[in-house]
Amino acid sequence: MLKIKKIEFIKAVYDDSLSHNIFSIANVYFSNYPPILGALIYWKKNNSRSEFTREGEYKFFYDLDNITYFASVKFPKDTKLTRDQKQELSYILLDERGSIGTYTFKTHPSRKKRFNPKKTLERLNIPEDFDVKSIPVHYGPIIDELNAEEVQQQYPHLTKKFIMDYCYWRYSLVKLHPTEFEPYLKYVDFAYVCYACDQITEKYLIDHLDLVDVSALQYNYPVLARLSSSFKKYIVDELMQNNEEINPHFADEIDAFIEDDTYFSEYATIHLLDDDDFEEEDEEVEFQFFEYDRGPYKWPGSEHMVKGIPSLAAQLYDDMGFKKPTNKEMDEQFSQYSKQQISLISAILEPHWLHRYRDEIDWKAACTYNKHLTDEFLTAHIDYVDFECLGNNLSCVLSEQFIEKHMNQFNHDKPVPLIIRFLTEQMYLNHKDKIKVNSELLFQYYNAIGATEYKRILDLLDE
Repeated sequence: MLKIKKIEFIKAVYDDSLSHNIFSIANVYFSNYPPILGALIYWKKNNSRSEFTREGEYKFFYDLDNITYFASVKFPKDTKLTRDQKQELSYILLDERGSIGTYTFKTHPSRKKRFNPKKTLERLNIPEDFDVKSIPVHYGPIIDELNAEEVQQQYPHLTKKFIMDYCYWRYSLVKLHPTEFEPYLKYVDFAYVCYACDQITEKYLIDHLDLVDVSALQYNYPVLARLSSSFKKYIVDELMQNNEEINPHFADEIDAFIEDDTYFSEYATIHLLDDDDFEEEDEEVEFQFFEYDRGPYKWPGSEHMVKGIPSLAAQLYDDMGFKKPTNKEMDEQFSQYSKQQISLISAILEPHWLHRYRDEIDWKAACTYNKHLTDEFLTAHIDYVDFECLGNNLSCVLSEQFIEKHMNQFNHDKPVPLIIRFLTEQMYLNHKDKIKVNSELLFQYYNAIGATEYKRILDLLDE
């Protein structure tokens, strides 16, 4: 095994005359092998379905369903590595450089075969009259015979084997990324997607709002942990309106569940499996030719995402792996939103979209919940700002100067959470006749205020 001691990354200067778009150069140092200096890390438009370039460099695609671009590494001519060794070292360099993001290395020899929804669906032989709601959402991938028999008694045309096979297929399907299982939604109760898929985002739920089952969603803790206060409030309101039971885990502290963005953050996954033999393994690449010999050394470089590289995750995809919509695509989506969807989406849209749809946005929802609001954005859209709602925003970060400037526009008939969050000793002294605050409220926002400022303001309150 070749032991990698150190990797240095050098950000490359773009050259339009180059046929390759080189975005970094790597120098690789080994403990037991001569250094490789000047490995060119690049992306390029793909012109063939071959896994290798004409020069024998292995192609790494971001999306195997859309192989428009690939990333690869061009090693110096005097590099005496085999093709397989170059392939593996290319993977390491791209991964360390941060350019891969969530590239699918399905073609890498050490990757295990992934679940294939199309082929496995064909093997299931789903009956034509099968109702996806016939199998409860709380049934996991492995169900016992007693549960299978209960379903069979209610739906005699279903065999016990089909019921058990379907449960495992359904579970495996929703463990894929939503963009991968989207074509197969008609074969799964969307309530089960709400219950068991930990990769759905708030926007995805808003886009499919007519299908969302809040009674199932309230048990999907990884998703709940990522939702805004706006959508969590929507869940609770829907449950109450429909007289459905609220999850006991937050039924007694609904306000905390809605307002605390760390609620359920300790949940990384939903554990539907009881048998370790059936748990999904982490897809880790086992290196055949290289190993790390880092010691305490932390590799520099990796300034993660370089603008202008279309194959990079940050440019095309959001943090959860969903492709970012173009203006045209978003225009089409937004035009089809209901009033309720517009209200919910207003709470999470980034400033670009808030500005683009400023005349359709629900500004009460945006001002109350949106974490992307800034001094600059609000100043540019001041005619749209609802200051009473903005005063209740627990997520956005605004400056003391902005709050001071617009102090009189907030409603001071009651405490204003936004002001208390960013309260300073000087701000309190300047406006103590307006600002409503006591020691209990001050302590509630201790983490936002900071220890030093908290002590100073507390002393003033005690005077």
